[in-house]
Amino acid sequence: MSKLLNVLGAVAVVVAVLVYPVSRIIAGGAVEAYLIAAKDKSAIEVERQIFEPPKGVSKDSKAYRDAVMSIYGSQTDEPTKVLFVPEEKFLRPPELPSLVLLPIDKEKGENPLQLKTVTFLASRTAMGATIVGAILLVAGALLRKKKTPSS
Repeated sequence: MSKLLNVLGAVAVVVAVLVYPVSRIIAGGAVEAYLIAAKDKSAIEVERQIFEPPKGVSKDSKAYRDAVMSIYGSQTDEPTKVLFVPEEKFLRPPELPSLVLLPIDKEKGENPLQLKTVTFLASRTAMGATIVGAILLVAGALLRKKKTPSS
C-alpha cells in the first residue's frame, strides 16, 4: 500500500511541476482579438457601404478603431487573448487591417477559451497537485512497515 501511495504522490508532484510549462506552451498559440457580438452579413455590407471614417483622427486612434468595429458588431475596449479558435473565424477588416476581430454569437452558445481561464486553471491545478502529492507521500512514508532485524 505504501508503494502505491508513494507512486501516486510522485505522479501528483510531477503533474504540479509540469502544469506551468504546459500552460506556457498552450499560451504560445493565443491570438489577441476584440470579441464582438456578430452582425448579420447583409447588415455588415450595408454598414460598409455607408461607412465614413471619423474626421480629423488617424487610423491609429481609438475613435477610428471603434468606428470600424461598429461596422462588424459591438464595440469593446480591450482585446482578449483566445485559444484554439480556427483562423477562418477571425475577421481582419479591410478598413483597418491591423485590427483583429472575433465575432461571436451568444445565441449559438459560442464562447471561446480565453488565456486567462487557462492561467487560472493552471495555478489551481499546480496548487492542488502539490498538496495531494505531499499528503500521499507522507501517508506512504507513515504506512511503510519497518523491517525487524533478524536474529
